[in-house]
Amino acid sequence: MKNPALRALLSQAAAFLLVAAVLSPAIDRMGWRTPPLLPGLLQGLLASIPFLRRERWWIPIQICFPIMVLVALSLRISSHWFLMGFLLLGIIYWNTFRTRVPLYLTGREVAMELLARLPEGNFEFADLGSGLGGLAAVLAKEKPCGRFFGVEVAPLPFLIGKARCMHLPNCRMAWGSYERIDLSGFDFVYAFLSPVPMPGLFEKARREMKPGSVFVSNSFGVPGEKADETVVVGGRTLYFWKM
Repeated sequence: MKNPALRALLSQAAAFLLVAAVLSPAIDRMGWRTPPLLPGLLQGLLASIPFLRRERWWIPIQICFPIMVLVALSLRISSHWFLMGFLLLGIIYWNTFRTRVPLYLTGREVAMELLARLPEGNFEFADLGSGLGGLAAVLAKEKPCGRFFGVEVAPLPFLIGKARCMHLPNCRMAWGSYERIDLSGFDFVYAFLSPVPMPGLFEKARREMKPGSVFVSNSFGVPGEKADETVVVGGRTLYFWKM
């Protein structure tokens, strides 16, 4: 199963059934007095088994998840708070489950590095997965000769980015997936996503972007594709490819 989040969910479900149907009744029949959090610990340990060989950073998440659920239930917190938290996370992270791209924010040091590389004449700049729209807004203020475009799929970050660009005539935001954006009209394309979509995105950029244009990835390279230039700025590595 390629999606680790779905694998984690199914592992938790299978571990819960095993603990509830087999392990807990067996412990009760033996008459052992066990800590109330022990079933959660057993479930977490069982659910972490599929991640022993790869993506091991899921192991502490799997172990802690059922324990935290039991703790939350013991506090008798109103279910309305959980619903509100779920909805808030949903409008922020939205499609992360499918794309495996979290919300990353471009630092000011990276923005200034990109600004120094932009030409003085007219150009088109695209920020794929623009988050809160900070990069596009900053660059649009500093480079009025350029036209800046951001695309974001998560509703709340998109709305924030839209508000930040409303007063800038050379900056616009779109709601949706970068996969549907035609890159042929852009001179610079910037992405700060995750390792998962980079191979497909790079192929899209190489297929659609015009000769002489520049593709930039923050922090994540492309397997098998050596960048024309790499620069470390603000603790981040920028990968530059000239199309």
